[in-house]
Amino acid sequence: MAVKKISISLDAEVFERAKRAAAAEDLPLSAWLSRAAGEAADLAAAQAALVEYTEVYGEPDEETMAQAQADLESIGFWTPETPDEAAARLAALARLRGETPGRQNRRAG
Repeated sequence: MAVKKISISLDAEVFERAKRAAAAEDLPLSAWLSRAAGEAADLAAAQAALVEYTEVYGEPDEETMAQAQADLESIGFWTPETPDEAAARLAALARLRGETPGRQNRRAG
């Protein structure tokens, strides 16, 4: 894998938190930051895909979702979600949509 050396500036608190997180995983800070940047880029791509999908197809209604789940369950492909699984799915979807409560939508720059 090719490595690109760069110089960046980080908020002092973010730097300390990143340094602690990297140490907790026994990773060099640069490796931890590279992984975090990759995850952020993946999330941005997923958010763009979600926007594009809903622009083309719209949001599925509850009836359509319930029918799809029933169809999948009837062929043995779907098992009903537990309340914890549903909460995790909804939290992940909210994150994709940029709706995570208590989090400011800040961009680097």
